[in-house]
Amino acid sequence: MAANISAEAATVCFTAAKTYRIHPLRGGADIKDGWSVRGDAFNQCVRRAETADRILRGHYPETIYTLSLASTIGCHAC
Repeated sequence: MAANISAEAATVCFTAAKTYRIHPLRGGADIKDGWSVRGDAFNQCVRRAETADRILRGHYPETIYTLSLASTIGCHAC
């Protein structure tokens, strides 16, 4: 029985994703950008999602762009 639980635990994964609509404040066409992450555990997925969001926002300083969330999916089992 324990072997079955270990085998199932090894196959568990969690994914999350966000897509943003990025509007340049100084003119130009809107673009879409986003991220998706995968983790072996829910907490790992959450940490990776938070890091990915920070990195993406760092690419688009708010003084130059407006980020609008277009779609999101939280950490859920694959």
